[in-house]
Amino acid sequence: MSSKSQAYIQDLFSDKLLFEKEILGVHCDADRKDIMALMCKEICNDEKYAPKMNFLKIKSIYALDFTGLSIALVELLVVELLCVLKEKRYSSVEIETIKKNKGHLKFIYELIQTYMRRYSGIFYQEVVNTFFDLLSVSDRADKLSPLVLEIINGNEHHKSLLEQHGQGQILYKPEQAWMRVKQAKEDKNRQVQIYQVEIVRIVRRVDTLKLQISAIVAARALNASKVKKVTPKLLLDMFTQDDDIQLHTKKTMFSYIAGGDLANILVQTAKNARSESKDPYEKEDYRRIAEFFNKCKTLNTKTYVDTRFDESKHELELKSKRYREQRLKLKELRERSLDKFDVTLKKVKETMVYNLQHL
Repeated sequence: MSSKSQAYIQDLFSDKLLFEKEILGVHCDADRKDIMALMCKEICNDEKYAPKMNFLKIKSIYALDFTGLSIALVELLVVELLCVLKEKRYSSVEIETIKKNKGHLKFIYELIQTYMRRYSGIFYQEVVNTFFDLLSVSDRADKLSPLVLEIINGNEHHKSLLEQHGQGQILYKPEQAWMRVKQAKEDKNRQVQIYQVEIVRIVRRVDTLKLQISAIVAARALNASKVKKVTPKLLLDMFTQDDDIQLHTKKTMFSYIAGGDLANILVQTAKNARSESKDPYEKEDYRRIAEFFNKCKTLNTKTYVDTRFDESKHELELKSKRYREQRLKLKELRERSLDKFDVTLKKVKETMVYNLQHL
């Protein structure tokens, strides 16, 4: 190991703040809470630990066992450490040596103990979320798992996990808990759908703006030689086959053709095709096409097209920003637990967290 690599490892395992920043990307207390939440969620769904910590995976309160939590967190932190070392080009031998160093493991364990002292409630919140999941998997209240009854009513060795300290229970009936979860999920889904509809609307507008911008760029490159090559059939297809994306793109481009002589070429092409056609429907289509480009001839001045281009670019910037904001809000909404949508479930979580910590 080079002296530079050795110095980095020495600094890393001498300063917990540096370790957090380098390995976990932590810069503030909010970051620590986010990291703790992510790690606890992963542990609750881990194949090894879920049978002792996830209500979806256990059969009775007796099966709950949180003694392995600290070790599980250490294991996750070691995995993150190894990933960073690999990115920094440490060899497999060097990484293995660092991994087996008892001093380094002790350092990580002490850091985890600090997290546990400050943020253990976050872990128990994740455990309670699995209780809400357990309630939500039943499509009817009369199909609830026996474990739900045990959690609410308690058993011979454990009181109800919904019993407040000296203030009675939050809920007494399983169907009450099931209904609360059902309503919270429906409320959450409604809000998710609102964001999804808004995002779809923004995406469609963004696509339209991108098409307009590229169409104007392409239209600026048109010259008389290119425009004269446009056949009557192409004109007819562009204005009658709305479902064809390529034709729609071409139509959009030609709609920004420079006014004056260039637009007039298409006017004359359409007029000539109309006079030669024997089909009354085609005649009417060519009449509309000639009328369309006749408007372009007077409307599409350089100032007008340049203004439309600038407006489209500005709106695209705003819509793109709005899209990112809405996607972020949707992501945050989806990550919100059900107790954020129901006051009673919030009390249930607070009570269960306290009782699980003192189980």
